[in-house]
Amino acid sequence: MTGIILAAGKSKRMGLAHSKVLLPLNGRPLISWVVELAQQANLSPIIVVVSPNSNDIQKVFVGTDIQFVVQKEQKGTADAVLSCAEKIAMNDDIFVLYGDTPLLTLSTIKQLIKTFYQETADAVLLTAELEKPSGYGRIVRDGARIVAIIEDRDADEQIRKIKEINVGVYAFKYSKLYPILKTLKPSPINGEYYLTSAINELINQGGDVKSIVTDNPNEILGVNTPEDWELVKSLFHNQHK
Repeated sequence: MTGIILAAGKSKRMGLAHSKVLLPLNGRPLISWVVELAQQANLSPIIVVVSPNSNDIQKVFVGTDIQFVVQKEQKGTADAVLSCAEKIAMNDDIFVLYGDTPLLTLSTIKQLIKTFYQETADAVLLTAELEKPSGYGRIVRDGARIVAIIEDRDADEQIRKIKEINVGVYAFKYSKLYPILKTLKPSPINGEYYLTSAINELINQGGDVKSIVTDNPNEILGVNTPEDWELVKSLFHNQHK
């Protein structure tokens, strides 16, 4: 299973001159912990998607077999995965995660991969139950079956009451995902292409989409603001005592 780590974000809200995935965490760049996690999960090859000005990220992994793909424009998560197309065979399976989520646990990744193969699913996504789910895409179900992921900005009052959220960690059959990525329509709000839209299209086409729910919502935390960074650092130190 190919690992794809998304690390092309602009880090705007962090107010940094460099990528947030280079922030120091326990003496190492933040992204190195995520790459190590992917390696421990036996994902291979591992592809890191970066922005055009990413030499500092690539320098972290000089002498390793980590591969890099440049996302020429920051046009969303679906576009980031599509930018890896030349490195992925059509019969591959892929695992997608973010470069700023060092609290994600190996056991969760392994459980998601196990579910993907046991269920012979087209896609499996990680979800979490949050008391305050504002800002996250909601998981809409009909019984146990996922019928849609609705982004917070598109949600009505009823949908916003849903506490199960989409984390942004996925396993896919690439043969099912790739044709959708090629024809996906951009968000009418900002013109970006999102993996959540691809999953909704996969569901609409009758694809088999499953999920697992983390019992530790802290592990989904990423770094978008300085406050996030302080929390992630604190939780990471406690996790690695």
